[in-house]
Amino acid sequence: MDSVFKKIQPLNYEKWVDFVNRNQSEFIWYEKTKSGLEAAANIDKVPEDFKEGVVASLNKVSCFKEFDEKKGYYNINCGFSSRNNWISIGFERTPKLEDLKIFVEMAKHLGALLLVDGTGIIDEKMIEN
Repeated sequence: MDSVFKKIQPLNYEKWVDFVNRNQSEFIWYEKTKSGLEAAANIDKVPEDFKEGVVASLNKVSCFKEFDEKKGYYNINCGFSSRNNWISIGFERTPKLEDLKIFVEMAKHLGALLLVDGTGIIDEKMIEN
């Protein structure tokens, strides 16, 4: 299941950063992951054509949740796109109720809607049921 935060008015990047920073027990920024730290350490080796994209990825636009030690990856990834005016959420496993609750909380913080497959809205009432 993939989810998206969508808002008609532009999403506020500062609110996104604030929410993730306030919930560091749940989320980790890409730049603080092993891959992100390696990308930052090797930035001088990145070809000039790609350097801008790599640097941009290290500026609080992606975060992750729940690292799976056995599989070696995070079960949930989130990405902020100011160009598309959304935050995408990808799940490597079936979302749990706790996952939905934190993302509904994020949506409220951003003044946005949490959508499933671009059409269905997940809100507190849906979670209660």
